[in-house]
This record gives sequence, C-alpha cells and structure tokens, in this order.
Amino acid sequence: MVLMLHVAAALAQRYAFDKAPLSSDWQFLGQPDTTKYELRDDGKLRLHGDIYDFFENKSVTFMGLPVADAPFTFETKLTLFDADNGDEAGVCLYRTPEVYVQCCLNHYRSDHRLKLRLHLFGHRLLLYDRSVKLRRDLWLRISRTPDGNNYNFHYSFDGKKYHWLESVNVRLLSTTVADAESPLLLGLYAYTGSARYQAGYSYGDFEYVDFRQ
Repeated sequence: MVLMLHVAAALAQRYAFDKAPLSSDWQFLGQPDTTKYELRDDGKLRLHGDIYDFFENKSVTFMGLPVADAPFTFETKLTLFDADNGDEAGVCLYRTPEVYVQCCLNHYRSDHRLKLRLHLFGHRLLLYDRSVKLRRDLWLRISRTPDGNNYNFHYSFDGKKYHWLESVNVRLLSTTVADAESPLLLGLYAYTGSARYQAGYSYGDFEYVDFRQ
C-alpha cells in the first residue's frame, strides 16, 4: 500500500509493507525473486539475504526506489531476527556496481556493528565502524542537505533521538563518476555471511520525503 501526501512544497511517500503487491516503483538488482522477500500482515517487509555481497558482482537481495536530484529525507526501521555470524542488512544509495554507499548493521556473534561504507571503483572506504548495544530495533535515516552538497547518515535506537554518523559528498555518487544512464537508487538490502543460512531482517514503513521546489 502506498500513501502519498502533499505537504507544502514536499512530496511525501510512505510505503507500508503489507500483503498487497509491492508498488511498481520498486526496482531490483537482477531479476526480482519472490522467495527473497516476504510481505507480512504487521506491515513489515522481511528480506532473506543471499551469501553474496555487492562488490562480488553477484546476486544480492536489494530493492530500491529512484531518487530525484533534489533534497530529501528518508528513514526506515530495521529489525534483526534469526541472525547468524556475518549477516548484514541496511540501506544503500546505489548508482552502479562500482559506485554506491551502504549504511548497515553487521552481526558478529554477540557483537553488532554499525557501519558506513563507500564503494568507488573497487575501493572500499570504511567511513564509520562501531559496536552498538542493540536490543532488537535500529532506525536509519538518510537525507540530502538543502544545499545539495552532501548525504547525511543518522541512526536511532528509539525512532526519536537520532545520532549523526557521517556525511558523503553528493559528487562521489553523481554522474560525473558513474554511468550517466544509471539512476541513483535508494533502497534496502540484506545478505548472509554463512553458507548454511539465509539472513533474516525486517523493515518497517519506508518513509521518503522529496523536497522539490
């Protein structure tokens, strides 16, 4: 179900995940695989991750929305379940297999690490990597600044008080360094670090506000 609200000069979209078909706005890397996601009655999306990562240029459970070239704010709630060592999920700004940035939660046995990684043509730059005391839920937020120069990344443990992670310059993900024909996708992903299991993560409502003038 998609709720669209016009607020002032902004276009607000709230994607509530239920058992209705996914909106046609969503795009997948590769062919959509209905075995990799589950729409639940509680309004959540569950992603079941593959063992591959983006940089290996193989299959990964990723679904995203095209992002307009304008200031925006996005946030979602991430819930961990049935996690195994090395499992990971989060949000991603994806341009091409060579150009993207991930804000994610990585599960290492009893330790949860919050990470921000920038991938540029084979180089993996770890911008943030810290252990967090996570009970169950984590809120993630991405926003493009009003001046259009940066993407800001924040996290929260309660969906109210957000903490700043880091900023990434917009030009690093722009068409000056990437395929001009590739749209920038804002999306959700999951993968597993174990060949024995599929990673399990749930996402709450996906809220996206595009502040077009």
